[in-house]
Amino acid sequence: MHSYQRSKAFLFSLIISSLLLSSCGDPTARLLNKVPINSVDVEVLDANGNPIQGAQVEASNGRKSSTDEKGMASIRFGSIGIHNITVLADNHMPNNMIVTMPADRGKTLTAQLANQVEIGTITFGSMNMYPMMFTYLFNGYGYQLELEDYPEGGWTEWRTGGDDGTIMKKAFLKELDNGQQWWQIILKGNEKNDEDRYVAEVLFAEDRSQIVRMREKIGDGEAQEKPVSEGWYNEPRQLTEESVQGALAEEGISVKVPANTFTADLLDFGMAPGMSMKMWRVDSNEVPGGIVKYEYSGDEDGEIASMELTDYGTDAESLLESF
Repeated sequence: MHSYQRSKAFLFSLIISSLLLSSCGDPTARLLNKVPINSVDVEVLDANGNPIQGAQVEASNGRKSSTDEKGMASIRFGSIGIHNITVLADNHMPNNMIVTMPADRGKTLTAQLANQVEIGTITFGSMNMYPMMFTYLFNGYGYQLELEDYPEGGWTEWRTGGDDGTIMKKAFLKELDNGQQWWQIILKGNEKNDEDRYVAEVLFAEDRSQIVRMREKIGDGEAQEKPVSEGWYNEPRQLTEESVQGALAEEGISVKVPANTFTADLLDFGMAPGMSMKMWRVDSNEVPGGIVKYEYSGDEDGEIASMELTDYGTDAESLLESF
């Protein structure tokens, strides 16, 4: 009889445990818990190769971690696919990298952060600025942000961070006879003071899979040829036409941005559980690239970040005598 009572108690505890497990979280969370967990380690170093303790490492799936005394942090992913990782530390420039799960599972990635310098109203790093700028201007969750080609000389200017945010510009300068392309980026304060700006001009390989040359000018300094090596540039994926069509949420809606009020189609992509990327698309004959606004948002936090078109044109020229 004693053995029978123990069996009943054990069976009852199993039932209670099952009920508790099935009742915690919503169905989506329960399903996600069944997905194998992938992870990467991130090593964060300063410009001299020393570990940075307390750096914040955040992934596009919402996971956050901070580095220990050895400059190491681990980020876990509950889903496969492409994820963006941002590394932040006081008095250093941010660093961005892209991982693909499960291909990069178990890898150790190194983020070397440049020191900050101040020129006028802008604070930025003194080396390898372009990878960070590329993330803002060309890359959303690892995908290419341009839905249409830019014409030669085509340029767009963007504001990120609201009314007091930063102004950034990108321009397609020239395609060479061998198919390589020169592009230009400019970072400046919202005051639009041309003396307080960062300018980079980069030469892409024919298929834009890598950067093969780069020139840079900071503030009133001289234009410099910068060293370019393989591995620090991440090529974004291009969306298929079918994917773009599938993300069409609304057609012919009005969207007001600093550059103008446009009639646009709204595209809504689910990038990760609870996170989305929205694009407002117009005719590429109106605006180079065909996009006038981007918005990144989460279910809990609402809008996380956005970029709005402030100006555009087709008369861009090299500022650094790159060709």
